[in-house]
Amino acid sequence: MTVEELKALESLNEFRLTDAEEQKAIGIFAFMENEAAELQLTDTENIGVMVHCMPMTNVFRDDVRRQVFSREQLLACAPEHSEDSWIVPRLVK
Repeated sequence: MTVEELKALESLNEFRLTDAEEQKAIGIFAFMENEAAELQLTDTENIGVMVHCMPMTNVFRDDVRRQVFSREQLLACAPEHSEDSWIVPRLVK
């Protein structure tokens, strides 16, 4: 990344960096570009797609509907409530 590219990003995203921050950011982007280029050299032709880094089988629980909390427990946490519902402030006039 060049200084001009970084200045364009600053303008697009409406932020400003000091000269020291710019140099540090350029160094970070240069490091990332070098790492990405090194990864591109890796032969992945015979490598399958990896979803998890560890072998895993169905780790999800059955999707069963259940009532975890009682209505009274939920209403006890509400700042304001009626007999059976939370009362929330109006958001739109």
